[in-house]
Amino acid sequence: MKVRVVCRPDKTVAVIYPAPKSRRGDETEEQWLERVFTKALQGELKGLPFKDIDAVELPQGRDSRDAWVWDELAGKITINPVKAEKIRREKLIREEMFRLEQEGKRQKAIDNLTARGINVW
Repeated sequence: MKVRVVCRPDKTVAVIYPAPKSRRGDETEEQWLERVFTKALQGELKGLPFKDIDAVELPQGRDSRDAWVWDELAGKITINPVKAEKIRREKLIREEMFRLEQEGKRQKAIDNLTARGINVW
C-alpha cells in the first residue's frame, strides 16, 4: 500500500496511512489515495514537500518513529540515532517511574493490611 511521507522543515516526517475502509466502492486506487492525501495535507502539513512510497519502505518497528527523518541523499526515511536513543531513554525512565509508583502503592497496601493485623506474607 502507498503512504505519503511529508517532510517538515526540521527534516522530521509525517507519514499518512490511508485507511482501507475509507475507500469508496466507485473509486480507483489512485482516486482514493489522492482524496485521502489531499484531505490529510491541511493545517501544519499544507504546502510541505512530500513523496509517495510503498509502506514496506518504511523503517521496521515503530518504537523510534519520532526519530524518523527524511534523508534527501538516500531518498528515504532513516532513523536519527541520537534522537532514537533519547526516546529510548525517556521510555525507560517512564516505565521505571511507573513501576516504582506501582510498587509504592503495593507497599502502602501491605503496610495498611499489616497495621490492621493482616499478614500478607
